[in-house]
Amino acid sequence: MRALIGAALTVALLLSVQAGHAQGASVDAPCVDVQVGTQHEPDLDCINRQFQLRAQHAHDAPVELAPIGAGSPSTAVGTANQAAAEEKMGSAFGKSAQPQRPQSPVFVSPLINPPGAH
Repeated sequence: MRALIGAALTVALLLSVQAGHAQGASVDAPCVDVQVGTQHEPDLDCINRQFQLRAQHAHDAPVELAPIGAGSPSTAVGTANQAAAEEKMGSAFGKSAQPQRPQSPVFVSPLINPPGAH
């Protein structure tokens, strides 16, 4: 009698699982494991479908953008901006391509008398 009830229960569970698959299984739908007597059978097809759905969901998720991109402002990227260029160029900003620099030092030898000094 128990075997007949177990077999009927197994058929009913399998039919309900197949009906659920026909409607389209979601990621949250539980998989049904069937146990008749001492024999335990997991629904591996259902588990595989859940893994495939989760993997597809992960692939369809939007990709997070990098905090710094090609369209980021120069101050965020760390490249030269107008304030840095003005500081470097000094009074030559907008007038010359050569940055403002102090005059090169002129070194005079202490061993030679300057002209006009005796």
